[in-house]
Amino acid sequence: MRRILHISLILILSMLLCGCRQNSNNQPDLQEVKPSATQEAKEILNFRITWKAYSGRGEAIGRIVNNYNEQSNMPYRVAIIDGDEDRAAIEMMLNTEDSVAAEQTESKTTDIDIYMLPYRYIQYFGSKNMLMDLSDEFSSEKDIFYPNLWNLSNVNGVLYGVPWMGHSMGLIYNRNLLDKAGVNPEEITDLDTLVSACESVEKSTKAMGIGLVGAEHNDISWMVNQFIYGFGGSLVSEDGLKVTINSEQSKEALSFYKDVLGSHAQSSWKTDTGVEVMDAFRSQKIAFEIQGLWGITDIWKNGNTFETGVIPLESIHLYPEVGPMMVALPVGLEEEKVATAVDFIHFLISEQAQEQITEGEYSPEKDAYYPFRLPVRKDSVEDDFFDVYPEFTKFLIGFEQPSIDVPTPLWQEVKDKYYAPGLHRVMLGQVTIDDFLIEIEEQGNKILNSNK
Repeated sequence: MRRILHISLILILSMLLCGCRQNSNNQPDLQEVKPSATQEAKEILNFRITWKAYSGRGEAIGRIVNNYNEQSNMPYRVAIIDGDEDRAAIEMMLNTEDSVAAEQTESKTTDIDIYMLPYRYIQYFGSKNMLMDLSDEFSSEKDIFYPNLWNLSNVNGVLYGVPWMGHSMGLIYNRNLLDKAGVNPEEITDLDTLVSACESVEKSTKAMGIGLVGAEHNDISWMVNQFIYGFGGSLVSEDGLKVTINSEQSKEALSFYKDVLGSHAQSSWKTDTGVEVMDAFRSQKIAFEIQGLWGITDIWKNGNTFETGVIPLESIHLYPEVGPMMVALPVGLEEEKVATAVDFIHFLISEQAQEQITEGEYSPEKDAYYPFRLPVRKDSVEDDFFDVYPEFTKFLIGFEQPSIDVPTPLWQEVKDKYYAPGLHRVMLGQVTIDDFLIEIEEQGNKILNSNK
């Protein structure tokens, strides 16, 4: 794939260790392109993203949207609307009967025409018939995406969302700590060698081995699931109709996570989220963390105080969590808007727009750009971006065989009500693994069968 890079990038390859990419005049290109008279006269389609429009990520998306508006001959232009991942608020907005309440929740009177949603919400809202069927418009695009990501956009064969950008998890390490401990990361090839590496780090340095999550939070769910899948377990049956987590494989995975890795984790891990894990890694209190690419760029942003590396989770027989963000349209979108919305989505998955994702978000403090998500086209690996940042190709591997945090739409409810809270109690020792798995099996099956 041909990649248009800033000219100065080639001239400042020496800056790679600090991980920054700047534009050719060393100034942030943050201002929205002023619409031409023709563009200004167009009516607007509102695109709700999952970040603030003024944030670094919102502005990165804004540059992609600006490119579309400048090139488009469609009758509408696209404008970005602040958003988040509040499922209840999104459901109110999608529910036309509650449109007034939704507008009050959003503190604005604008309608949302296009949604950026995590895949689990595509599944959830698609199953509730709140999203438009996009099968006719995009099914022919199936082969340009990683199959597992494409499958997450479907419910019972109906396409409700289109993959746009994503992430997968990797085992990120502090190369300096590993060197002090005499650990060769290339020799970490399974969980046993990972545990041995943690032991060596703890004997030779003041750091603990690995950062873990134990808080009652979204993070504990995807973190633990990587181990359950890796040990051969599953959350639900292939048809999504039966809870299958109560298995020997799941017991072994939970026991390993809590008792084996837990003994090598930061002291506060039982009440920590991914944010605290990143803090501990940045402070060199732990040698390993399981994070997306932002785990690396976080070190760059904070002075590149040590070298990092990545081990694909597949290399230690775990299934990495993936988080593809998708684009969807609400049921009932006015017919005259649909054509422009579909055209816009086609642009977002084009080579041009996918390449632009890798330009990253701007940090005014560092006057530099940092990647925050990955493109999701299979041919993106040919992008020059991955020649400049070869370590990031190791995250792409995760799209091939991922851990699916919400494998069926109704699992979202199981996760919120029972699974994440229950995992936290397991880590605290308030409930046994056996009792936890029985509870999830019983309560989960009630929810999965609630529509029968």
